[in-house]
Amino acid sequence: MHEPAHHNTDVRPLTEKVSHHISSFIHDFTRLLYIGMGLLVAGLVMKYFAVTGGGFVFIFAASLLSLLFMLQIVLSFFYVIANLWLALMGAFCSLSLVMGFLALMFRYQSWVGWKLMFFISLPLFLITLVFLGIYLPKRGRLPIPHRHFLFRNLLGPYLFMLFLGIASMAVNISQFNMRADAKRENMPQEATPDTDAATDTSGLWRSY
Repeated sequence: MHEPAHHNTDVRPLTEKVSHHISSFIHDFTRLLYIGMGLLVAGLVMKYFAVTGGGFVFIFAASLLSLLFMLQIVLSFFYVIANLWLALMGAFCSLSLVMGFLALMFRYQSWVGWKLMFFISLPLFLITLVFLGIYLPKRGRLPIPHRHFLFRNLLGPYLFMLFLGIASMAVNISQFNMRADAKRENMPQEATPDTDAATDTSGLWRSY
């Protein structure tokens, strides 16, 4: 008669321990996401002021964010037992963020195919907007860890990407990159024995 109760008392601490580890991991994962977003902004600022390596920092940050949000698609299903809709929405929103950051990378680098990337990403982005609009009014009924995931891992990055997407359309990216290249060309270069090698290296960074 007492064995089931004893079994339940054994299972509950184990469940709470697993839940604590998952929450701790997602907290550290979220911090890494925001470090990546900070690097993305730093890369754009470096590109604008023609700092050598700015393009590399931007590409690295955009690629890192795409990989992290791809991983977040899997992490979203940690919530599938507690909240099925949050898990499904988290997975879909994370997919739209993956495509969105890839599209932004193509756009800000003026790479061929950026229009196709935007065309693929836009429907996902709009559907995500609808999902967030439906789900946000229900946030008060969510447990605190679920609420944090909704705001910090989905809504925050979504608004960040929306701002950069609007900025990429409001600003002439070609002129932005050309101005950065012109600033870099006008910067005094150190005299080196191998002038051709120095020119090639400058060209390499300019391509970024």
